[in-house]
Amino acid sequence: MISYKGKIVLKDTVLEGYVSVFNDNIVYVGKECPKGKIVDFGNSYITPGLIDIHCHSSFNNSATENPKEVADFHLSHGVTTMLLTYYKDVPHDKLLVCLDKVKKLVEDGGNVYGAHLEGPYISGAQGYCAGERFDVSPDVNVYSEYLKFGIIRQWTSAPEIDGVIEFIKEIRKQGVIPAIGHSNASYTQVKNAYDNGAKIVTHIFDATGTAQVGAFKGTKDVSFDESCMLMDDMYYEVICDAEWVHVRKEKLDLLIKTVGIDKIVAITDIDCAGLKDDGRDIAVVNGQLFGTKLTLDKVAMNLFNAGYRIEDIFKMVSYNPARALNLLDRGEIDAGKKAHLCVFDEQMKFVKVLK
Repeated sequence: MISYKGKIVLKDTVLEGYVSVFNDNIVYVGKECPKGKIVDFGNSYITPGLIDIHCHSSFNNSATENPKEVADFHLSHGVTTMLLTYYKDVPHDKLLVCLDKVKKLVEDGGNVYGAHLEGPYISGAQGYCAGERFDVSPDVNVYSEYLKFGIIRQWTSAPEIDGVIEFIKEIRKQGVIPAIGHSNASYTQVKNAYDNGAKIVTHIFDATGTAQVGAFKGTKDVSFDESCMLMDDMYYEVICDAEWVHVRKEKLDLLIKTVGIDKIVAITDIDCAGLKDDGRDIAVVNGQLFGTKLTLDKVAMNLFNAGYRIEDIFKMVSYNPARALNLLDRGEIDAGKKAHLCVFDEQMKFVKVLK
């Protein structure tokens, strides 16, 4: 058994004490000094491992071309569990190859838990999506080929597209968590998706429909984002870059006030392989927002610099994403959980993964 001393970030508080690990499991958390070897991290934070459910690349490689390198890169930034994410533009045959690679990584027992498919059944009417071919209806003969790998954990679709509700029902039966996003869906369409199993909102406030004009000039209908916020039990992905470009801080505060901190899932949505590192969290191509250059430890720092409580930050980057994926054995520091632990210094700079 080995024990670590420091500021232990628990689900609802920060404890100055110890966490003990044996056989890759947490066996003790408390203030009393345990017997055996002690590693003292002083005033640094000992945190749950980070969990990223929406990640396309590292700085040098994409999940499409080199998923192992992407996984290792994010592990070096504290991500102990992740979903490699594939956007709608990956061709069918190529996606089959990708999913086979992901399956091998899952079987190897590293930090890759599975895949997240972002499309192809999504709307192209919003944001940087405009101009591409979207609004493709689900074809069971196609998507069943992806499901056979058994490693798709999350799948994003747009509720307004013909056939998507039946698709949501089917993938839910297969153990995949349905997500909705890249959408202009009405309240009724969102509610229908939710009632049939949709559980996650993919990067809320990004590439989604804004409020439409209502029945009379000067009135507005309910937007996709607002509709999602009215559902009782969903999780909401949020991209938190340092400049608050993807999501304004006030919008995150509104979301927290509306749905509660326990439903917010901070993500990277990093998609910058091959792009120049200009020191920004956001990826801009030809003047258009392309994605992010975020790592999840940087997301934690952005939230820290914005004044959020330590325990709430690690709800957003660890506890909540674990619950969104129904992973009850990780995402928090508690006896009986997996010993996925990280160290951050007092300024929320990532130090290391504890192995």
